[in-house]
Amino acid sequence: MNFPELEDQLWFPSWMRRMQTEFIGWLVHRFGVYGPLAPVLADMLGRAGVGEVVDLGAGSGGPSMALARHRALETVSFVLTDLFPSPSETGTDRVRWFHEPVDALAAPTHLPGLRTMFNAFHHFEESDKQKLIAGAGKHGLFVAEILQPDVWCFLKIAFTTTVGQVLLAPLVRPFRWERLLFTWILPVNVLTVTWDGLASVLKVDAPRRMFERARLYAPEGCTTFSGMSGYVWAPVAWFCVLPAEVVNTGDQPLI
Repeated sequence: MNFPELEDQLWFPSWMRRMQTEFIGWLVHRFGVYGPLAPVLADMLGRAGVGEVVDLGAGSGGPSMALARHRALETVSFVLTDLFPSPSETGTDRVRWFHEPVDALAAPTHLPGLRTMFNAFHHFEESDKQKLIAGAGKHGLFVAEILQPDVWCFLKIAFTTTVGQVLLAPLVRPFRWERLLFTWILPVNVLTVTWDGLASVLKVDAPRRMFERARLYAPEGCTTFSGMSGYVWAPVAWFCVLPAEVVNTGDQPLI
């Protein structure tokens, strides 16, 4: 389904995009949504024999920042990239921003490491999803989606982006006075974040469809893994495509 998200539009104000990605990044970090993915990502990196991650479509960097703090990934370095880079944190020794705009379909090839996408894959059209997976032959690709196309997820996002956003606005970090202004006084932020959140639910793939796409479009000679992680209230669907020649398969593939 084609439900355009406002944050993907060139005309969308950068300060509104920043507040939106900061809210989402803070929320998933505060509630530990990506925590269960840390050992999974560590396993994929181990299988690929690499210790670096290049995050595509990083937004404000919330997911990668949270994962980098996990013990299972304490030696992994992260480079965060986005078409509209808006870093909310300056980074650390192991997490740094690539400050130039980066199209996920044309990520710099000189940057070593497994390519990752956290809650960003659904932003792409079918043909671009195919290109992303088909291009995984050199560096590999790890994709995770925290949304599901069902009524329960729709209701969760509707509540979180409306009532939740109004209640949590003063707690979001980094703190911004304009967030309070455009959430409490002129609720433009509530409208835009709610639209994008619900649009995401309506167009995200069901896990089975996402896994089937990974198998279908993976380059010849690659190994594909997939699975569900996370909590009952916040399941995360993920898949990983790795060049077969570098994969230490260990157990049988998870797909």
